[in-house]
Amino acid sequence: MARLLLPTDLSDNALNAAVYGIRLMGVEQGHFTLLHTFLIPPFSPAADLSLDVASVEAAQEGLDRFAARLRDAVHVGGAVLDHRVEHGELPNVVDRLVNELGIELVVMGTQGASGLEEALLGSNTADVIRRSEAPVLTIPARAGYRDPRRIVVADDGGTLTPSTVAPLLNIARWHRAELTIVRGVPEGVDASTLPPSPLDDLLGAVPRSMHYLSEHNLVTALNDLVDQLEADLLVLTHRHRTVWSDLFHHSTTAHMAMHTQVPLLVLEQALKP
Repeated sequence: MARLLLPTDLSDNALNAAVYGIRLMGVEQGHFTLLHTFLIPPFSPAADLSLDVASVEAAQEGLDRFAARLRDAVHVGGAVLDHRVEHGELPNVVDRLVNELGIELVVMGTQGASGLEEALLGSNTADVIRRSEAPVLTIPARAGYRDPRRIVVADDGGTLTPSTVAPLLNIARWHRAELTIVRGVPEGVDASTLPPSPLDDLLGAVPRSMHYLSEHNLVTALNDLVDQLEADLLVLTHRHRTVWSDLFHHSTTAHMAMHTQVPLLVLEQALKP
């Protein structure tokens, strides 16, 4: 059973992301939770309890309409589709519900058309990625669904646990995808001298190839490779102080030439597995 959390601002972009996530993971024994959050303005003498009630009612009515649109857009079969309206900042609510509901994957749409750059610049999505204990799948606004046959996986060489890799493994097996594992090579280092990828022991018989990129302009090179391979999905691991960690800092992200249009799956790895 796949347990997905689908945060939504009720936009077309969020609808596209929800459809994508459901089609990617499949509806068999699925449990999909739509989440819409809202904030009430700080109390003032002019405010009263009716504002609270009106805010909750408006949020619930909007989510009900969104759920109806989702059912029209994708067949959910016998899967459970429930709704949650919550007061609070989205990253805080997602963080709580991931643990409370046993969420396996958070699926979010990114604003605009700049894919990974927008995903990491957008405060809500970036904060969810940084804080969530569950993997996060971000879907660019213009990304129409197609089965992922080619997946690019950025490998930082760090320790990975089976539970961290499980979402990638499930997607790859279900869709019979081929993986291209990408490793950064420091200047002056022979790639053949690098230690084996930790993914080798975790991916089983999933077909895969290895690709090496110079760590100089690594982000740009990764973006170019995704385009060249016409990849359907890009996978990164979120942890601190790795060769890919600059992707998750606003100061670097704001200047990087990263405009991929493919969905991004961010695996979450604890610092001390």
